[in-house]
Amino acid sequence: MPPSRRRSRAKPKPPRPRGVLVSELRGLGGVVLEQALQDPSARPQASLVAWAARLAAELGAPPAAAPATYRDLMARIAEVNRDAQANPARPTEALPLAA
Repeated sequence: MPPSRRRSRAKPKPPRPRGVLVSELRGLGGVVLEQALQDPSARPQASLVAWAARLAAELGAPPAAAPATYRDLMARIAEVNRDAQANPARPTEALPLAA
């Protein structure tokens, strides 16, 4: 008989505050800007793309295709930031941690 999986008793985490998410998005934008200034047409690191996508989802921004270059990633971050500023009453979303 296979061992039974123990169910977690941890409470789901509440959504992070909008201010925290926007600050994190701006910090990510700074990192991406540095990369974009060095080589705007380079393919962005997968971890930066995933981070941007997670922040966009938490802020409730509409999904977008994966950016092909740092220039595209920077444009997406700016778009998500504009969307977050234009919709300050939209609630943020709590996402489960990636396994």
